[in-house]
Amino acid sequence: MPAPNNRYSLDGVWESGVASAVGYLVGGSVLVFIGINGADLLPPLPRVPGWAWAPVLLLGCAGLVFRRRSVPAMLAITGTAVVASILLGGGIITYLLLFELFYAGILFGSPRVSRGVQTAAVAGVVILPVLVGLSYGGWPAVLFGLLQAVLICLIPLWWAGSVRRQSDRAEQERQRAETERLRAERTEELAELNLRVAVAAERSAMARELHDAIAGHLSAVALQSAAALAAGDPDVDRRVLAQVRTESVQALQEMRSLIDLLEADGGPDSPAADTAAGGLDQLAALAASARLSGNPVELDLEPDLKVPVLVGSTCYRIVQEALSNAVRHAPGCPVTVRVREAGGFLDISIRNALPAADVSPADMSPADAAQEDASSKEAAAADPCRAGNGAGLRNMSLRAGQLEGSFSAGMTETEKNGAEWLVQAQLPVESRARPLTQEIH
Repeated sequence: MPAPNNRYSLDGVWESGVASAVGYLVGGSVLVFIGINGADLLPPLPRVPGWAWAPVLLLGCAGLVFRRRSVPAMLAITGTAVVASILLGGGIITYLLLFELFYAGILFGSPRVSRGVQTAAVAGVVILPVLVGLSYGGWPAVLFGLLQAVLICLIPLWWAGSVRRQSDRAEQERQRAETERLRAERTEELAELNLRVAVAAERSAMARELHDAIAGHLSAVALQSAAALAAGDPDVDRRVLAQVRTESVQALQEMRSLIDLLEADGGPDSPAADTAAGGLDQLAALAASARLSGNPVELDLEPDLKVPVLVGSTCYRIVQEALSNAVRHAPGCPVTVRVREAGGFLDISIRNALPAADVSPADMSPADAAQEDASSKEAAAADPCRAGNGAGLRNMSLRAGQLEGSFSAGMTETEKNGAEWLVQAQLPVESRARPLTQEIH
């Protein structure tokens, strides 16, 4: 039910309580002035002067001013005027005020007030004929009172109740339409947000694929070329040139595969995207490429190891990035790559010794740490192929997470070799890939 102060746009009903009160005041005054108000509802009190109708009419119309703003106030004021008019004998003015009292109370009152007025209207249908019959006597008086009750009580009860139900249904439909509009707006906002998330995920996946595939090969080419220039050995030059051509051809093939996938709407994150990214059978080529760059690489690969294509591709990418980082940040240091299957998991570990100058920042003084950081930045500026942005470690972790595996990378201490950098990953052999939603920042 609507609140008491809700406004209804109704035909034949004044929108303002003041206008309604003025209308009843003018109409009642005309009835009294021309002498047709009548006094036939009940016998009037003795010795009542004719001017007594004036304050009763003013009081009743004053209550109608509150018909929309405060229905209880209207019922109290206009109800008092109705009782007073009945004591004066009643008449057309009494009928009009009672009609408006029931009508406005049912239509504009709160749900509780409206129900109370409806009960009073129903009770009036019984009480009014009884009072008239007792006052005048005889069945004709009872029937006349019943006719008055129908006009004064039942008609406003039916009319106001019908209008209120229609208004309530209209309000419910309006609220339902507003709810649907808000829901449509939220759906549109969610669709736009999902589109942005999908675009961001696709761009991130493309960036990761370009970093791991193309940048890895180009970095290997740059580092191997630098090693060949530093060696000055024709045999080394020939081997490096052969490896450079191999790396270039592989980079070109992977670039074409990536372009084909994008044009086919497959996306870099689809399972087919990694089918061209290599597998366990190409780990030996990665190790040979790192050796030409100047790092001794020992590959410990379990013989006849068979894993799903996506698992082998992910292993290839992790080893490729780890070897690239080792060549970039620990040039000339030995690297050990170990790949084994145990307990349904593919265990991958890549460890490389660190240069003697590499000391944990926690073991440095603030001045030494600042000097080391400045030296690293200068070295990166002088040799961009040895600089990094941290994307490699994040990509390795994301690839392992895509297969619901684990990944870790960090410095470790061993009694035999001292400080080492260790990259470890465990990939469930039968795991299913999941979307990389965590890569969107």
